[in-house]
Amino acid sequence: MSKLFVSISSAFIFVMVIMSTYSLAIMRAMSTEDLTIESDIVVQGEVKDVKTHWSRDGKSIISRALIMKQNMIKGISGRRTLIVEYEGGEIGDIGLSVSDISPLSEGEQVILFLRVGKSNKDGEAFHIVGKGQGKYVIDNEGIARKRGFSVMEGDNLIDNNIPVEELIDKIKRHSY
Repeated sequence: MSKLFVSISSAFIFVMVIMSTYSLAIMRAMSTEDLTIESDIVVQGEVKDVKTHWSRDGKSIISRALIMKQNMIKGISGRRTLIVEYEGGEIGDIGLSVSDISPLSEGEQVILFLRVGKSNKDGEAFHIVGKGQGKYVIDNEGIARKRGFSVMEGDNLIDNNIPVEELIDKIKRHSY
């Protein structure tokens, strides 16, 4: 019986190592051009509120952030506020942390690359393109910074620690 247990345990560990290596390979580096092309809209704004909810099926925790639009960089939206939804958050003593997602925080000044999609709670919501790669936080010096994700290769493709005006110019050049 113990040989069977050792064999099953070894097989399980092998599968987990292979799966974890595979899942890391899924996150590909996305350039500003890639993010812009894959986005319906790109918006600069302030995170006004973040609330967590159980998904419609009750199996996952989702966060919904209210973004006050300040500058529409790509696309058209008549809305003054946008709902951005992503997986993860805390409800009571239960939390869900999703790798490579950079959560939104109330008060952050951000540039977000967004795609419209179906909400996991109700109706429609915007989703961040490229997980954490599609979120820039703007600091007090006017520098757009990324954090909260990792890529296997291609770091040189990613614009990080870039002046906001330079980033906006790059986005506009790639908006078709």
